[in-house]
Amino acid sequence: MIPLKEKVLLGIYDAFEKWVEEDIACQKGCATCCTQNVIITAVEGELIHRFIRERKKREWFAAKLQKKAKTRRPEFTTNGFAANCLEGNDVEPDTYGSGEPCPFLEQNCCSIYEVRPFSCRCFASTAVCRPSVPALIGETYLSASTAVMQVIEHLGQGEFLGNMLDVLLALCGVSENRKYYKLLPASMADQGLAHVVKALPLPGFLLLEEEMEKIAPLLESIFLTKVDGRTIEDILNNK
Repeated sequence: MIPLKEKVLLGIYDAFEKWVEEDIACQKGCATCCTQNVIITAVEGELIHRFIRERKKREWFAAKLQKKAKTRRPEFTTNGFAANCLEGNDVEPDTYGSGEPCPFLEQNCCSIYEVRPFSCRCFASTAVCRPSVPALIGETYLSASTAVMQVIEHLGQGEFLGNMLDVLLALCGVSENRKYYKLLPASMADQGLAHVVKALPLPGFLLLEEEMEKIAPLLESIFLTKVDGRTIEDILNNK
């Protein structure tokens, strides 16, 4: 049985996919932007773990985790950054990340595409990008993506948040995932825990008034989506 939070996460993914209006240039086999610079929540990580368990690919998964590049704890979560901005504090977004290829890439295709996290789902370009040509996307799209990231962090508040590979490693300590520990070098077993932080509740959205006209329908669609007979908004508000 899929846990409620994972069902909500899938509902958020679906609402965002239906909202996207940009003419996205990304195609299968385009992996220029598929690096290890991906931040996820524990809810997204558990979705990936479930995918691996159901396909009985533990050894394959453990080998992928061992390709992790050097990481560190995020200085701010998305909601932490938003809270500081809303309080008038002068802060800069955390831009640290590894440019190493994502270990889940196989022949330039994502081997966990079905359960890829939101940071991967929303990273897109309206023009074909190459190592020397960065991705191109509109400001409204970026703001909408950030707002959805805030909602996903709120969903996972109090749980792990960090680099995807750190979160996946940290979740190996959960009872149903403990079989991974004996497949990993001892030095890696607790490495993820040292680099994750706690996801924070939503303090408010960082949206300009002129952006709300286009982004409000997306947020409304997410909040009104029903999961197990309740709206996502009620679930997020513990009603």
